[in-house]
Amino acid sequence: MNIRSEKLFGIPATQRILMEVKARVKNKNLIGEKRRQIIEGAITVFKKKGYHKATVREIAREAQIGLGSIYDYVNSKDDILYLFFENYVTTFFEKVRSRASLIDDPFLRLEVTFRAFVEAAMELEDQVMLSYTQARYVKKNYLKIILRKESEIVEHFRKILCELGEGPFGSHLEANFLVFSGVFGVLRRWILKPNYSQKEVIEFLVQTQIREVIQRIGKGNISSRGKGRRGEAFGEDSKSSAYRP
Repeated sequence: MNIRSEKLFGIPATQRILMEVKARVKNKNLIGEKRRQIIEGAITVFKKKGYHKATVREIAREAQIGLGSIYDYVNSKDDILYLFFENYVTTFFEKVRSRASLIDDPFLRLEVTFRAFVEAAMELEDQVMLSYTQARYVKKNYLKIILRKESEIVEHFRKILCELGEGPFGSHLEANFLVFSGVFGVLRRWILKPNYSQKEVIEFLVQTQIREVIQRIGKGNISSRGKGRRGEAFGEDSKSSAYRP
């Protein structure tokens, strides 16, 4: 698993992965490295047995970490599932920071942000799939934390949508639907992968979902300069990347 940006909001990536899960060791770099091993091992075990039937012993064996040592970095399976979602959210915000932080036009920023979200979901598809499908098994307090992490993404989209103006359904509902539609390629991967490339799925989602949002809000009121920039962002001059019918 690669963490592409070393810093987000001034916090080193290795420290950021699991800030809410306590570790018994103090070396932050070691914590980050061992937890990445644990995540990779857990993905393999969860995919084979499911979250509910998997054991920490099996995860430790797959991660090539001693059973006693694994508890230096996580305390339970719930910690590991939380790690999945935390890493997913972190990757998204890293992409947004590197691509969209200097974009003034909210329409273009919405497109770039949504693309970053979809790409993050596709890059970490196993973690995202397990986070969504297995979250029902975690303890209630962990589920609340996971839902709060997802709400950070929803709120980020909602703020951009508010800059565009009020649409017929409200920014909160629109933002929630963008987050839901953004993981479509992951949740439906079993039927999509044999027929469509990852790039095609991403382009389909970006072009259809953002266009629909803008149409609902009313892009007719936007200046011709803004319209041109949006056309560029949506790749209107590059039809070859469009989703295959």
